[in-house]
Order: sequence, then structure tokens, then C-alpha cells
Amino acid sequence: MLKSKRFWIGATISIALLAVFLFQVDFSEMGSEMSKANYIYLLPAVFIYLLGVFFRAVRWQYLLKPLGNFRIFRMFSLILIGMLVNNIIPARLGIVVRAVILGEKEKISKMAVGGTMVVEQVFDGIMLLFFTAIASFFAPLNGWLGQVVYITAVLFITLIVLCLVFASSSKATQKGLSLLLRILPHKWHDKAGEWFIRLIDGLGVMRSPRKIFVVFIMSALVWLCESGLFYMVGFSFDLQQPFYVYMLATAVSNLAWVLLMTQGGLGSFDLACQKSLELFNVGASAAASYAVVVHALILLITIPLGLIFLWVENLSLNKVIGKKDRTNTNG
Repeated sequence: MLKSKRFWIGATISIALLAVFLFQVDFSEMGSEMSKANYIYLLPAVFIYLLGVFFRAVRWQYLLKPLGNFRIFRMFSLILIGMLVNNIIPARLGIVVRAVILGEKEKISKMAVGGTMVVEQVFDGIMLLFFTAIASFFAPLNGWLGQVVYITAVLFITLIVLCLVFASSSKATQKGLSLLLRILPHKWHDKAGEWFIRLIDGLGVMRSPRKIFVVFIMSALVWLCESGLFYMVGFSFDLQQPFYVYMLATAVSNLAWVLLMTQGGLGSFDLACQKSLELFNVGASAAASYAVVVHALILLITIPLGLIFLWVENLSLNKVIGKKDRTNTNG
């Protein structure tokens, strides 16, 4: 892992963003804010966050129904393992690890599993953009925060259109496959063609308006729970902000992480969270202290639980991280 260029590129971006984040903070004021905080509210915050992970598991189980019936506990454990990997290596490769582990253990197509997670990620992005749209009625998203929202909006809207087109039209699928094969070297054609078709199989839920609605509602529950964690930490710091402020902080923090894809969102998550609160006249030191505690709490939930579920699944961290690079699989 430490020999990977990707790891060091992500680490460099994280360090640069953390430097920007810390440079503008008065450490004595930040320490004062943290010492005054009432951390009892972190207990319900943990419960609410894990409830959100449960809703993620229910949603993924629903998306996987065309491929088989899987236990909620298996979904829950793999999601936390994926979160653990996202916190250690850049590019949010935990979703790749989830697909490989489930595919290998359940003997199903990894690319089809990957298709379900494309749907999952697209709906996450759309829901976060919906949250920012709600908050934008109360405060303008200026500067680089606005750029994060606009760029990710283009990304996720493009992805959902592509998913809908490929899932509903065999003709579009064939054209997409033809374009893919035209770009790739001839020696990869057989495998790439097979993988592409299996990936489209995983988009099956996009063929049904009713199923799309169900996934949308599940996604709303996922992100309302994560916003609930932000809200409860707000009580710890007595920020006295309405819920839509925490919806915005949740959305912008996670969209910034999606855009820059650093390890654990270090730097990008914290800076975006701080700046979103400052839009509503929260002081820089209070907003920075809040962002640090929110981010630390999420990491302290997902990393230990991810390690526990690695043990439950009889996997090692090195083996799991190595899975993302495997190409000689059954697809």
C-alpha cells in the first residue's frame, strides 16, 4: 500500500487541504470550543449513524435481489468493510472491494454486483444534491463550495441518465459496448464485453419506476440518518442551527470527498464542513472544532467496526486491499 503512487497522491492532497483547514484556525479558540462541548450527544449520534448503515444494507439487499437473496447482516458487514478501505486508501475503492468479496464468497458476477453499487452511488449523489438544493433557499453556495456542488451535479446527473438509458434500451447497450470495444485493445475485447454486459445486468432496478422510487426513499433514509449525526454533534457544540444547515454540511462534506477522493476524506471533508457552517454565521473556530469532531466520530465508528467485520468474514486487511487489483477473476 505504501508503495502505491495512488496512496501518496491522495496523502499529498489530504495534507494540502488539512494545511488550508488548519491555517485559518485559532488553536486556542478551537481548544476552548472543544473543552466546552457536551459530548454526551455523541452517544445518540453513533446510534443514528449505524441506523443509516442499516438502511444502506437494506437498500443494497434490495438492489441485489435479481442476483440472489442475501442476509442483511452480510450486507451490513461488507458495507463497513468498504468504509474501512475508503478510510485507508484513496479513490473510494471500498466499493470495488465490496463487489469482489461478495462475488467470491457467493459465487456471483462481481461486475453485476458492481452494477448495483453504481446505482447505489448515483442515488447517494442525487440525494446529496437534493439536500444542497433545499439549503440553497436559505444561503447562497458561493466560491469553491458552489463549484463542488456544480461539478458533482453534472457528474451524477450524467451517470443517472446513462444508467437509465443502458438499463432500458438494449440498442443503447449495444452502442455503448461497440464504443467501448472500439477504444480498447483487441486482446481485451472478449473480457471487456462480458464485463460490460454483466455490469448492465446489475442496473436492473432502473427498469422499474416503482423500484426507482423505493431506492430513492431508502437513499433519503440513509442520508437523513447521517444528517442526524451532524445534528446531534451540533447539540454538543450548542450551535443552535436548524436541521437544513446540517443537511447542507452533510451534503457538501461528502460531495467534496467524492470529488477529491482522498483517504477518509481527510482535508476535503473537514474544510467543506467548516465552510458550509460559516455560511450560517457559525464562527470559524467553532465550525472547525465541530468539523473535526464529526469527522473523528465517523472514523471512530467505521474503522473499528470494519476491522471487527473483517475478522467475522475471516479476511485480513492486506488481503482485502489486494483484492481491488485482481483482474484474473470471473467478472
